[in-house]
Amino acid sequence: MLRQQSKQTFILILWGVLFCCVVVGSLLPARSAVIVAIGRMHISLKVLHFFAYASLALMALVAIRRRPAAVLTALAMILLGVALEFGQKLSPGRSCEIRDMFINGAGVLTGIAIGFLSRRIVPAVTRS
Repeated sequence: MLRQQSKQTFILILWGVLFCCVVVGSLLPARSAVIVAIGRMHISLKVLHFFAYASLALMALVAIRRRPAAVLTALAMILLGVALEFGQKLSPGRSCEIRDMFINGAGVLTGIAIGFLSRRIVPAVTRS
């Protein structure tokens, strides 16, 4: 029991760190060292958006035991993505892109789908 609780706590802490990274990364000015470094990576920013939001949703579903609360938390990541896109209007050199909102939302829905599948598969494996 304690081991399960410590895993859950670890995932919640990891989720909080990722949440903070997404918020800060979304609102940093375009000329900040972090954004410039991310721009040098050989990966699409759209892919980063998708996987960041998929991870946020998936970790919420894994860490929060009560399914309704987990789903609401995961779905709230869609609102977070929309709010941060509008917030980028206030950050120098950044802009609000509707396409990013849809990519963030698709990431969240994918994370939720993976979370539901993992809840079905993992209990079946641990019972055998």
